[in-house]
Amino acid sequence: MKPAILGAKALLLATAMGLAACGEAPQSAEERAAIIAAAETRVPSDAVLAEKYERACQACHADPENGAPLSGDVRAWTPRMEARGTEGLLQSTLNGFEGMPPLGACPDCGIDDFENLIAFMATNENGEEK
Repeated sequence: MKPAILGAKALLLATAMGLAACGEAPQSAEERAAIIAAAETRVPSDAVLAEKYERACQACHADPENGAPLSGDVRAWTPRMEARGTEGLLQSTLNGFEGMPPLGACPDCGIDDFENLIAFMATNENGEEK
């Protein structure tokens, strides 16, 4: 093999390894299964908010097949929170976004309810955001 080709391959490999080291480790199947199981059962501790969550949010945010970020999946919510913040996510909830209908299928939810539901879904059972 020519030295220039070998050098280019070595540089490419080193770059790929460096980029991998900077990112998060891939999520294992066990981690993913635990997040799904938690999303299927978790509800807010406030009874009124829990009722609204179960009625309007849980069907999508506890089902890994529909593409919505799972409730409590910090890894899925963090980039959304960093890119758009609570205000951006609130606007998506109010106006609808992709598969989510306007008002997130909760016409009786107020702004505070939506903000609290977003905060609940964006944190895990330990209250961790990242």
